[in-house]
Amino acid sequence: MEINRIYNEDCMKTMARMPDDFIDLTVTSPPYDNLRTYKNDIGKTWGEHIWKSIIRELYRVTKKGGVVVWVVNDATIKGSETGTSFKQALWAIECGFNLHDTMIYQKTGCAMPSNRYLSNFEYMFVFSNSKPKTFNPIEDRKTDLQRDGEGAERSGIKMAPGATGESARQKNLGEDLMFGDIITVAKDMAAISLRVCIPRASQNN
Repeated sequence: MEINRIYNEDCMKTMARMPDDFIDLTVTSPPYDNLRTYKNDIGKTWGEHIWKSIIRELYRVTKKGGVVVWVVNDATIKGSETGTSFKQALWAIECGFNLHDTMIYQKTGCAMPSNRYLSNFEYMFVFSNSKPKTFNPIEDRKTDLQRDGEGAERSGIKMAPGATGESARQKNLGEDLMFGDIITVAKDMAAISLRVCIPRASQNN
């Protein structure tokens, strides 16, 4: 495998050339059942027989302490959600991953259903191969700490020690990571800001 090169091909072929424990971070959004139409018609053939193999192979190539962010949603067929996203998360656990975190990607522009609540989110499952080596939280809301008469924190969001506001973002994201490409950036969670990053400790690996 050649580093810093784009491989536009079947991901199974790409991963087959990778050694074990090779990748620090994978961010992927596989097909959502039959919700999307693709030029290569992969939506017509996509199914459990494909995503099970992909998740198993992702576990093989992910380093100890590495992470896979799996962005997914379910189709609604004959009035019932398929539950495919949960099946994928459970399969990842069977393959050896930890389900480290389940994040919600809030989106806009959703059609209003007639007999259920608005489905304006997608799942972002964070699978880790053992304990993640790196965690650099981004600031996604303003701090609103209140203290009681004893001076103890009563409610609100705690930020990184010794940092607030923009300095927290710079401190958290600047010390431990070397950044690659920005995948998508948006405001107010209309889209999620993600970066391909390599822990500094892994630069020479």
